[in-house]
Amino acid sequence: MDYDWEGCFNSIQLVLGYPLNDRVQQQLQRYTQYLLEWNRTYNLIGPAAVHDLLSRHILDSVSLIPLLPETAKIADMGSGAGLPGLILAMLSPPSRQFHLYEANQKKSRFLNYIATELQLIDRAHIHKQRVEELHPDSHTYDITTCRALASLEIIAKLSRSLLKPDGVCLAMKGRNAPDEIHIFKNSKLEKYFTSPTIHPIPHNPEGMIIQMRMVSRETGMHP
Repeated sequence: MDYDWEGCFNSIQLVLGYPLNDRVQQQLQRYTQYLLEWNRTYNLIGPAAVHDLLSRHILDSVSLIPLLPETAKIADMGSGAGLPGLILAMLSPPSRQFHLYEANQKKSRFLNYIATELQLIDRAHIHKQRVEELHPDSHTYDITTCRALASLEIIAKLSRSLLKPDGVCLAMKGRNAPDEIHIFKNSKLEKYFTSPTIHPIPHNPEGMIIQMRMVSRETGMHP
């Protein structure tokens, strides 16, 4: 596949506000190479995702970076082939610790392989586990992220168990996001979060990030 890496790197730099170093550029290219190789055998992503891997999937993942604090413990729920979790780890300092949850054996094997090959194991911790299997009241994460995982209501339910007080859920969504927000606002989970904020994804007219913050314990509304 002939990808426009120069255009991709330029777009990433516009989002970040600073140049990408050679190491990160090489990591992104090697990640893509390994993903395409594994995909021929294990079908980790679909044909459309292969075609739009840089222009949509990687750049979509990068759009979360400005919303992440400099220091944070982050749970990436349903990481799949590493979008967005592994991409975020490549672009983040060690002070951001990522925990990628993926129950599918083939995908979790790929994530472990990539984290090792790209020397990301110090900041990308892979868990072959469903988020639902974690302790229901762990509350250990500052941020939860996800992409194409489930409805916003289900995402909120999962995040409610994982996030610390004032923790933030960042859910990547498409054209159905307004409908999902409407359903969420009429659910029992709505009281545990602040009102959703929508952040458009600049290069993807149908994409958006929904940001919701857990209500702190001081309000008496935290679970």
